[in-house]
Amino acid sequence: MDKAQLKQKVFAAIDANAKELIALGRDIQANPELGYKEFETAKKVQAAFDKLGMAHTDNLAITGIKSTLKGKNHNANVAILGELDAVVVPDHPRANKQTGAAHACGHFAQLITMLGAATGFSQSGVMDKLDGDVTFMAVPAEEFVEMEFRNQLKKEGKVTYLSGKQEMIKVGAFDDVDISMMCHSGAAENPHTSVWSNTNGFMGKLLNFKGKASHAGGAPELGVNALDAASLAIAAINAQRTTFKDQDMVRVHPIITKGGDLVNVVPSDVRMEMHVRANNIDAIVDAHKKVNRAAKGAAYAMGAEVDITEISGHLPLQNCPDVQKIIDENTKLVCDDAEIVYGPTSGGTTDMGDVCSIMPGAHMMFAGFCGGAHQPDFEICDEEAAFIIPAKIMAAAVIDLLCDGAKEAVEIKKNFKAPLTKDEYLRFWDNLIED
Repeated sequence: MDKAQLKQKVFAAIDANAKELIALGRDIQANPELGYKEFETAKKVQAAFDKLGMAHTDNLAITGIKSTLKGKNHNANVAILGELDAVVVPDHPRANKQTGAAHACGHFAQLITMLGAATGFSQSGVMDKLDGDVTFMAVPAEEFVEMEFRNQLKKEGKVTYLSGKQEMIKVGAFDDVDISMMCHSGAAENPHTSVWSNTNGFMGKLLNFKGKASHAGGAPELGVNALDAASLAIAAINAQRTTFKDQDMVRVHPIITKGGDLVNVVPSDVRMEMHVRANNIDAIVDAHKKVNRAAKGAAYAMGAEVDITEISGHLPLQNCPDVQKIIDENTKLVCDDAEIVYGPTSGGTTDMGDVCSIMPGAHMMFAGFCGGAHQPDFEICDEEAAFIIPAKIMAAAVIDLLCDGAKEAVEIKKNFKAPLTKDEYLRFWDNLIED
């Protein structure tokens, strides 16, 4: 069979199971769980693999799952990813009443895209025609939420990194993978619009300004005002903004999470949280150093102290053009009216950027959703476009990569110059956090 025939066999298998896949997607949507807590969602994914007769490795990075289908040869291994977690949007109509978790970013549909492709390959009998393997991963904790909980996991030695794909890299889940791809939700009038966009990366910071308490009215001169130190730090950071290059898309956005204890006591314990974002690693490091200098200088000016806790965030996402091209071509194959929109770099982030820093990969955005991401009105408006079409596109792209001796995959792997090796990647975050 040629590639076109292989694709049609996989599409037929996906279509035959479409109702069941959509029902599972709706079930996951109705039961959202936050990162590193996706135990029930993981069980549903495991059950889906079991039903397909696919062996799987569980409990990777706490809740992550990995399953691989073997081809007739093993010249390359292509991974399709889906994310397990939800985000916190308490006002969403499908939000969990206790946790505020809601699938307001489409991760439940990503899982069905991944499982839909797994269904197509496992049920169509095409794997013995491919010259490579296909790996399917359900990964945890993409949304950067509940920092206190995740920091506690780190203190307990349960994770090293606060994002799921980072932890999956660290534990070796990607060691045998050559190319990775996944899709994400997007909103567009054309339900078959594929939107591509690179993203910023970021690192997080927790700042604790420490002063000296005193009566704010009776003896303010005896105190050291930690809130004033934090306010000066914000002003100093704002003064740095003119030193950031426009093309780097630097974003620094702090919040004060604790401003003091009592209004009539000079604040002695003030806490801030912030993200430092940019679209390249050098700009993140540069902004990170300037922010720390501003915070330390402000504390010194007021006679206070500041403790800075660095948090590994996400690296900037740079799609591999060769992988992206293959997915684009298959988007047009599956959807005759597909419109490929290449947007500017997004100010948001995803830990798929971390994966794409060590191997060729692509992160597609596909339509089928209404409302705004991370907003109460986010919802599916086209089930086929959200669940089924992306599964077919991912599967078709894998067939192109792994046919004919896996020529396309081998060539992409050969020509791709990864920004970092796995060891360099891990050292980068470790060194930056310890700096």
